[in-house]
Amino acid sequence: MSWSHVLRPLCHELQRAWNKQPLLLERCNREAAHLAEEALKDFSLFVDSGLLPAGSAAPTSSATASWWSQPVPGRTRDVSNTVYANNAGLYLPGLAELCLSALATFQWPCAANVYRTARAIEVSVPCHTDRQDVLVFQATGEKRWQIYHPPQIGDVDPLRRGKDGDVMEDLGKPLLDVVLEPGDVLYVPLGYGHSTSTAQLSGPSLHITLNLDSVIWGLSYRLLWSASLRCARLRRGENDEAEEATKTKGMSWQRYSSLQAPLPLGLGQEDEPDEIVAQLLERAELWCGQAPSVEGVLPEDVHQALQLIQEHRQKLLTLQKVMYAEVMLGLGEHPQQREAAHWSALQAQMQTLFTSLGWT
Repeated sequence: MSWSHVLRPLCHELQRAWNKQPLLLERCNREAAHLAEEALKDFSLFVDSGLLPAGSAAPTSSATASWWSQPVPGRTRDVSNTVYANNAGLYLPGLAELCLSALATFQWPCAANVYRTARAIEVSVPCHTDRQDVLVFQATGEKRWQIYHPPQIGDVDPLRRGKDGDVMEDLGKPLLDVVLEPGDVLYVPLGYGHSTSTAQLSGPSLHITLNLDSVIWGLSYRLLWSASLRCARLRRGENDEAEEATKTKGMSWQRYSSLQAPLPLGLGQEDEPDEIVAQLLERAELWCGQAPSVEGVLPEDVHQALQLIQEHRQKLLTLQKVMYAEVMLGLGEHPQQREAAHWSALQAQMQTLFTSLGWT
């Protein structure tokens, strides 16, 4: 059994749904269930010993409350709500193996989080949005997921709705309402609201969330457009002045996500630079409300910017491969110091990208 064997068949359906719709990719895959359960066998031990930093979701009975985090109140198995650990792939070897396989299969920077929810919890996590596309692997127990269309864009970051005091209301009918069982794999796109529950289900629930990160690592249409604008200005011999931030309040989701979306890279397919260039220019017209030629951006400018971003992506993937390989082999310092060192290296690569684009 291997994670690669589980992940490879997901590529085709994931390409179809990528940044477009939530989708149940797999049902009751025994190999996925076994691998996920095995990867998480020491989760409670790592959290309770203090080796794996974790938090818990503040209890609430309303799906339209805000998601607040708090310290884990006691032993993991005794907590009566949700315990979660972000970046758990940098601590648990089984999750590091999943991340390595995901890097090879999807060619996207990734991170693995873990969520354990007690049974009979009406609202384990209130409705909220995230800034990454995710794959959910149900390991044990059951959990109900309700996924909603991205909300109207207002003052709050659309990719951080429902958190730290913000409340998502008027959710409408879910786009997808599904109970995950062991071996199920669910895809949730960036920006789509989602809430979870274990009420009237078998439990406790334990699942892995695999983050496929684009926005935080500069792998979005938004950064490609900004870089293309700079290349166009330099080609014309103009000053590369700071770009004025576009006001997003009141934008439709279609317009907002025209650029604030992951680039169509990886996922088991060959990158198509000409197609990406054409897509960017079309999306930029929707974002700007005018043809890209008005901005003076030519296809050659986009190709130049895309090459820089593709080189950046390959360096990120290499850094993450080393990062997760060290976890599997037990190399390096104390796990938390090792995590800090690796994230510092990734941030340094982001700075290298900005320097190459003249944004220092």
